Amino acid sequence: MKRRDLATQYFPDRKPREAVRSLLGWIKKCPDLVSALDELGMPYRKMRELSVKQVRLIKEYLGDP
Repeated sequence: MKRRDLATQYFPDRKPREAVRSLLGWIKKCPDLVSALDELGMPYRKMRELSVKQVRLIKEYLGDP
């Protein structure tokens, strides 16, 4: 899933770029989520495409959009 698509699900009222920034901000505020994402060994900060595991973790910690 594209990071932009996931971000706009969480922030439908914002432009895609703003939604991505907001989503990354939420992720940064959740240290347990950051740790879980880092354990996967895939750099979520720089990638445009998120893996299924990354999306699952984000939804697990932040809740469904």
